[in-house]
Amino acid sequence: MKKTLSALIALSLALLLTSCKTTSVSSSKIKGGNKAKAGSRTYTVVDYQGASLGKTVPRWVELIYEGQYSRAILQKEMPGLEGQKVFVVQGRGDNLDFVKSWVTLVDVETEVSGAMERVTGKVVTSKMEASASSEGKVVNPSEVSKQLEDFRMAVQDVRISGLERVAEYWVEIQVSEKKKVLDDYYEYFSVWVVDQKSFNKQLETSLKNIDKTTPQTQELAELVRAKLADEISVSSNDEEVLENADDYIVYAE
Repeated sequence: MKKTLSALIALSLALLLTSCKTTSVSSSKIKGGNKAKAGSRTYTVVDYQGASLGKTVPRWVELIYEGQYSRAILQKEMPGLEGQKVFVVQGRGDNLDFVKSWVTLVDVETEVSGAMERVTGKVVTSKMEASASSEGKVVNPSEVSKQLEDFRMAVQDVRISGLERVAEYWVEIQVSEKKKVLDDYYEYFSVWVVDQKSFNKQLETSLKNIDKTTPQTQELAELVRAKLADEISVSSNDEEVLENADDYIVYAE
């Protein structure tokens, strides 16, 4: 239920931001207050970067709100992403200066490493549970723990250097229900890239440390490699953002 609601909210916000494109802007406020519904709650764009200049919300921001954490999809709107491994740092909070500081001053290398370890753990766990379930079995917790430890240790050996920030953007969203304001927060995005070939080489080298003597481990290694290499890695100070991003990456076909 929680995942369904999160997806609904993400879609509503995406539609909300899309509607900003045709809305006239007065000062720093959106004239008419663009709104979208998610369940009984209303989400209103209060402000966004460039609003006072009459600019529109970039399509890549909409895509991330839609939960499209796919490099293949994102690079259609950001041509400079070809040949790059993409990382998104996404901050959320009730103070723009604080959120911007967290996103721009955070140790990106540490955040990126943490994101890769987190996704690796979820990929391994999900795959092992699914494989056991397909055979009518329950996965052995000790086997999962062993695989998690091995893969996380391997991923820790990937050293990210040469990261370059290529885009950043913010929006302010107000959440209300029956005309009562429940929340007002800022969402700040920062997109970082590093050379894909260099990243792939380090990843493949690190995964060589995994003992692939069993078909299951071989399959897990290939799945982890594909997920970390082909999809966008996401870091955030908000648990809901992380959950939505991880679900997309782990379960994307």
